[in-house]
Amino acid sequence: MSFLGRFLVEQGAVTEAQLEDGLRFQRENNRRIGEVAMDRGALTPEQVMAIRERQRDDPRLFGDIAVRERCLSRRDLDALLFLQKVQHTYLGEALLLRGHISRERYQELMGRHVARGAQGPLPLRYLQDFFADNKVAETLFAALAGAVRRFAGQPLEAQGIGAPLDWDGFPQRALLVGRVPDGRALEAALGFSSTLAVAVAAGLGDAPGARGMDGVFDTVLRECGDMLRDASLCLAEGRVDRKRAFDRPAGDCLFVRGVTPAGDAALAVWLEERAG
Repeated sequence: MSFLGRFLVEQGAVTEAQLEDGLRFQRENNRRIGEVAMDRGALTPEQVMAIRERQRDDPRLFGDIAVRERCLSRRDLDALLFLQKVQHTYLGEALLLRGHISRERYQELMGRHVARGAQGPLPLRYLQDFFADNKVAETLFAALAGAVRRFAGQPLEAQGIGAPLDWDGFPQRALLVGRVPDGRALEAALGFSSTLAVAVAAGLGDAPGARGMDGVFDTVLRECGDMLRDASLCLAEGRVDRKRAFDRPAGDCLFVRGVTPAGDAALAVWLEERAG
């Protein structure tokens, strides 16, 4: 799922058919990490096939399996992921190349004109661009969905991307706090409705070290950090804060509501841009 794609469709900038064409262009032009590894001579075709076969029963990412099986070192994997990221065609670029959106319209929506050195929080439109390019919000949501699936046995589907959330409906909540490599503070508010929290707690049971909802939030943070690392990104100084209140103005955040049969989850993500 592409948060950027849904945002552009909702804004009337592209049609569903144009979005699908842009996504198809991405799929055809972007290489998987195994292909990059073979091109660089880091893995043989036989090793790549064996790891892909392993993924049929192993939920871990390709890079995690390759490192665990000692086919690659962590340093080698980081180098390959960097090459993959440099060569990657992002969705906005694909839509531009296919002629589905003008550069002026894209820049207007994505907020490229925002002064990067300004003091204070960045506005939503710049966040849309940053997170679409760097996959941070999508990775956070994937980690949240993984925790809900693991503990509650429920699929979590994203709805209402960008629409502000009423946090009173999510009494179980916490902040994930960290830093991206350029030093900016990254924060994400996570919330669970009462009914979904009950379902998650039932899945936790009485296992030693479960730690209730604290354990759930820690799991989301840990899995998000692993997934970002495998996407050649970094969330440094990551921690969970259950005491701080979430009071960000709606215009400064990227909001996503997650819906399950048992109840809803919420995600809000923002960056801080500091002068100097």
